[in-house]
Amino acid sequence: MSNFVKFTPLRSTTDCTFWAKFAELKIDKFKLDEKSVINLWGMYNLESLQEENNNPLVMDCTSFNEDTETFNHNSSVVCSGHMINTNTFESFRKIDPEKLIDTVGKDLIISIQDGSVLQKPWKLSLFLIVAYSDLKKYRFHYWVAHPTPSKLPEMYYQGNPKLVDEEFPNTFDNLCKGFSQLDSRSKNYFSVLISKEGDMSIVDLATGVNTIMTNAADSKGLQDNSEVYFAFYDPCTSIQPGWPLRNLLCLLFWHCPTYCFTKIIKIISIRGNKAHKSIVFKLKTKEYDDSKAFRETIFDCPLVGWERNAAGKMGPTIIDLSHYMDPAKLLDRAINLNLKLMKWRLVPDLDLEKVSNLRCLLLGAGTLGCAVARVLLGWGVNNITFVDSSNVSHSNTVRQSLYNHEDAVKHKYKAHAARDALLSIRPTMNANGVVLHIPMPGHVVGQSMMASTKKSLEQLEDLVEKNDVVFLLLDSREARWLPTVLCAAMNKIAINAALGFDSYTVQRHGTRDLSVPFSPDLDIKNPCGVDLGCYFCNDVTQPGNSQTDRTLDQQCTVSRPGLSQMAAGLAVELLVAITQHPQGIEARALVGNNRDSISQNDTELVGLLGCVPHTIRGSLWNYDMQLTITHRFTACTACSVPVITEYKNRGLSFVLDACNVPNYLENLSGLEQILKRSDIEDLCYALDNISDDEEDQKSDMP
Repeated sequence: MSNFVKFTPLRSTTDCTFWAKFAELKIDKFKLDEKSVINLWGMYNLESLQEENNNPLVMDCTSFNEDTETFNHNSSVVCSGHMINTNTFESFRKIDPEKLIDTVGKDLIISIQDGSVLQKPWKLSLFLIVAYSDLKKYRFHYWVAHPTPSKLPEMYYQGNPKLVDEEFPNTFDNLCKGFSQLDSRSKNYFSVLISKEGDMSIVDLATGVNTIMTNAADSKGLQDNSEVYFAFYDPCTSIQPGWPLRNLLCLLFWHCPTYCFTKIIKIISIRGNKAHKSIVFKLKTKEYDDSKAFRETIFDCPLVGWERNAAGKMGPTIIDLSHYMDPAKLLDRAINLNLKLMKWRLVPDLDLEKVSNLRCLLLGAGTLGCAVARVLLGWGVNNITFVDSSNVSHSNTVRQSLYNHEDAVKHKYKAHAARDALLSIRPTMNANGVVLHIPMPGHVVGQSMMASTKKSLEQLEDLVEKNDVVFLLLDSREARWLPTVLCAAMNKIAINAALGFDSYTVQRHGTRDLSVPFSPDLDIKNPCGVDLGCYFCNDVTQPGNSQTDRTLDQQCTVSRPGLSQMAAGLAVELLVAITQHPQGIEARALVGNNRDSISQNDTELVGLLGCVPHTIRGSLWNYDMQLTITHRFTACTACSVPVITEYKNRGLSFVLDACNVPNYLENLSGLEQILKRSDIEDLCYALDNISDDEEDQKSDMP
């Protein structure tokens, strides 16, 4: 180590609560005032001193308190400071740091020269912070300084620094105990007196200075009086003393010049939470021809002490606290609390990102669509797109949870009203609404509708392609046909939910990969994704216009009000279970409700959140729920190979034929040939035992 004394610069840190409190005061109290100096408190936390890093000066919400009663007197060292607030970034940028530190640092120089700092030693550790706060973006620009005169006499070590227990082997415990008992404002600087008998006493800074001055006037000198050590709290961990020693030396040079320029100055650098890592420095000042004149120049020179930023350059620090202070982002953190608590004990391996990153397309923004969206929000899903062509009516608001009376009065599109409702609940999410009419078999497309139908098909194709999962929540059976074809062609996750009066069906569609040959095996007890059917795999006729010759109650889904919440919850939970299963959508389907028959070691059946059924059928009539399977049907009018192939080859023409040509899908899929079989009655009987309730499963009111 060089014999020449150098000083380790300080560093500081601001807790996010500091800026939260400042933002509050800025709005309610400081407003446009940038001339007044704001008084602050800062503290060094004795418990956080590390082996390799300096202990930073901490500023938090209590820094703006008028007194220091909020600080723990046993575990902190308190310093006083000033804050300069600028109203614009331009004002902040134009600040002259050299001029500012000299102006604000005058308080320090005055308190040293008039001796008031001897009674209030915490003022000797003065710090300065200049700041500009962008309260819209919650970005804070600030620069911290620890003012001290730039010109000090040259000083040299007298011998190597020693650990305090080596210097005071018999009184080491007294020093540690005495330091811990000091008030937090008196821990910055104090004096240690060693009597001729070797007894140690800890006294304030003024007593130490007075002892030096008294001894200097005593003709017998220090040899007949107590030996004086000046102590300071040192937040630095390097072998060199920390920056706070500079101001202590300035104080001594001013009040005890003869002693400082002729004697060895004994310094105790207090380190560690109980002073147990403290170091003793013995310093000697270079001899000057006119030490009195040199003393005057110390306080005539400019002040220094600006901190370097994280890049190691002299300049301000920029901190972005939008994640902690922006109400919208605070909301994100709060609403995910329940999900994160699941991971503590219940499901430590739960992968929440797989769920939150899902891009969900909700086809239908009615009773089921609203309910599904709310459950998706509960799981933290960030990306939801609604597709619906209808408007909010007065009959919707009591059953469809995302709408209110004003939406009905304005006759807003459901897709837009649902999107706006989600954004009002969670402003940071990605919510979209698309007004789109889906082409349907049996609903004839005339020449005047060709352009709009083509546009609708292109929009729907694009939406399905861009999303990870498609919820089929539409108000008629035929409206689900084209989305089912698209999901099968693009091999997307499709979740179907449908309601009757007191019954519901929730189903995941099977996977479809035309590059792999498929041969159905109806004997498999728990078939995997490729063997599972879609919503139309039980049909023995193609979907048609269900609104023709129907009364109002037959056109609308008349269901018990609580049913939609049950079906929506199961639909979303089914999706989440898929995301947490090792095989994902290919997971083998659970049949029946006997949990005892399921082996927890069967990883192809049991996932992180349990098993993944194919179809969930429930009834409120007897409060029953059954887990069933619909096998993939090779002649399905929506997901069979001929249908998917024809869609991929012909696109719009294929869709138009499905809408306009009677029995087109039956002929294409091969269903017509099956219906001509001689054993058709036996086949239909077998299908009826596992079939959907065709007319009772419409999902929503238009």
